Formats: sequence, C-alpha cells, structure tokens
Amino acid sequence: VAGNGIGDAAVGVYDLENRVILGRTSLHKHFDHDDHNTPASFARPDDSLLVVYARHSTENKHYYRFSDSDDYLSWGEEHTLESGEPVTYMNLYALAAEDTLYNFYRGIEWNPTFVTSNDEGASWGDPVHFIKSEVEGRNRPYPRYASNGQDTIAVSFTDAHPRVHGTSIYYAEFRNGNFYKADGSFIKNLKEDGPLKPSEAERIFEGGGGGFRGHELSAHNSAWTSSIVLDEQGHPHIGYSLYLSNNDQRYRLASWDGAQWIDREVAHAGGRLYEREASYTGLITLDPSDPNHVVISTDVHPKTGEALGGKHQIFRAHIGEGQKTADIQWEQLTDDPARHNIRPMIIPQDSHSVIAWQRGQYTTYTDYYLDTVGIVY
Repeated sequence: VAGNGIGDAAVGVYDLENRVILGRTSLHKHFDHDDHNTPASFARPDDSLLVVYARHSTENKHYYRFSDSDDYLSWGEEHTLESGEPVTYMNLYALAAEDTLYNFYRGIEWNPTFVTSNDEGASWGDPVHFIKSEVEGRNRPYPRYASNGQDTIAVSFTDAHPRVHGTSIYYAEFRNGNFYKADGSFIKNLKEDGPLKPSEAERIFEGGGGGFRGHELSAHNSAWTSSIVLDEQGHPHIGYSLYLSNNDQRYRLASWDGAQWIDREVAHAGGRLYEREASYTGLITLDPSDPNHVVISTDVHPKTGEALGGKHQIFRAHIGEGQKTADIQWEQLTDDPARHNIRPMIIPQDSHSVIAWQRGQYTTYTDYYLDTVGIVY
C-alpha cells in the first residue's frame, strides 16, 4: 500500500533472474495510506495470482482480483466479499489435503476469523470465528500464521493488544477441523466446541498480565508475535518481541524440538518506532526454509544494546538451538544514518531467495514514505 499521497493498493513485479523491475500496477486507487491495508497474495495452480485486500476495519468487506497467468501487471475486474462486521489483515494459506484455500483475517468480534474457498478464490464460504478473546472488553488477539501446505495451519498469537494488557504468547495447530498442541495433543474441535481461547492453547511466554497504563506506554512485560515458520519436521519456530520500556525491547525465539519448547532472548530490539505505539519494533523474521536463519531490525546493536544513531538497521544471524543474546554473532546488512530500515521479510525461492525490507521515513502507520528494497541471493 503506497504511503503518503493517494495510498494505492498496488502490485510491483521484479524479475529475480535478470535483476530488473518489470513494473507496477494499481489494484485499487485511493485505498488509504494505511500500512494495515496491504494485499495478501496466493499463487494459483494455473500460475495466475489471487490478491485479497481490505481497509483497516472501516468496511465490512474484502476486495480481491486475479492476474493473468503470464503477466502479473495485468489484472481482471475487482470483486468484493461482504462480511457482517468490519474486517482487516488478510492472510492466505492453502491446504492441499483439504483442497481448501483459507483467508484468515480480523473479523467476528474483532477476533481472528476465516473464510474458505474450494476453487482457488473464485468463491468463498461464510465467516468462521477462529480464536476468541478472553480479556475483558472489546479486545483482540494478534496472530501470525504459517502452514506446511498440506494439512496444518500453525498459529502463534497474543491475548490482546500490548497497550491494554501484559500479553502472553500462545501456540496451536489447526488440522482437520481440530486444534492441537505442538506435541499433537488434541485440544478441541472448532465446529463442535467453538473458537479457540488463549487459555486452551499452549502458553509459550507468560506476559505481565497487567492493564492499560496510558496511550504512550505498553503494559508491563507485554509480548507481541512477529514471525512463525515450520521446519522440515513440522516443528514450529516463533520470533517475537518483549516490551520492557519504551527504549528497551528484546527479540526472543521459541522453538519446539519435538519434546519441549526452547524459549530464549536472542537480541536487543531497541526503542519503539513512534510514541503512540510503544510496542512497535523494527520486527524479527525467520527464514521459512531455515528457521535458524534470523533477520531483525533494531536501532541498537543486537548483542550489546548500544545505540546506533537513531535509525533502525538490518542484521542477520544463524542462531543455534541453545544460543542466547550474548552468544550470537550478527552480520549488519545496512549502515544507513539517514533512513529507517524496518520490517524485514525472508522470501525463499527455488533458484533465488530474497531478504526484503522497507527503507525510508516512518512516522505513524498512516504517515510513512517507504521503498521496498532487498538482497537477492
């Protein structure tokens, strides 16, 4: 979603083989310059792309379009899917064993919700309440999703927003309509027993649990999930941030080794991105093809916490099973004193992989001017 200006929902196309930009096309003009509105994409079996996008809880509908199979700058007409409540945050995952495409989003009661399609997004079913908040008031769990592409959706989530509650990190797997723990233990059936509650899932990290302290603070010891991947054995790995103060946050990594969770701090995350969102960090991301490969954005040195000059920079490391902050050797990928380098993503491909991030000005989630840049390797 383009930043300051008209805020188009857009698609850019880059040729990894020839290292050249092929172009950019707008899916929806004037879609609000709000970074929550970013489209999610899915590669269909016929090589066309589906993208789904929605505004930031201001409308009761999703939008979606399909590309040509051989030209990702050429798109068909825009479709809409009406919903009973405001929606935001689109996430697309397909399960081959079910021949089903899931779109997870925030919907029912401001909670994680999904709709499904059995024709690669041409039509969609009714909304299903997926996770239900247990925090008093109108609160919402914040999830991150991953999938093995076959039969399992993995989800890490909080119990609320860290501004209003000292949030913990929870984990569950969704398979054949059931919820399970990482060791395969059955939790409940979604259709018969209703949406998953945080207290029914595995708690990976226990937050402070306290309440609201003001708009410019997060609750004590509040955690926020940032990245989740499944390794070749189907074991989950979760990267998340922990708020200690406005100027001191930490990145942590929780990994299931087949018998237990190994949860530890791996880096200093530095300070908040801006005042009104005290838990906004530059983010930590894990490599879907190698969970030991970790990329972070921080405005301090990840090992020592020493300030870097006020701007966030990108670092990466390979983190062993038992390694903690003091043991990890970080490689600095950017040294940019003028611009923030934030929100990295690792995109593995068969022939080329990409570490991408956003570079530029970030003032608030509706006031930003950022380029997407990266390293092809």
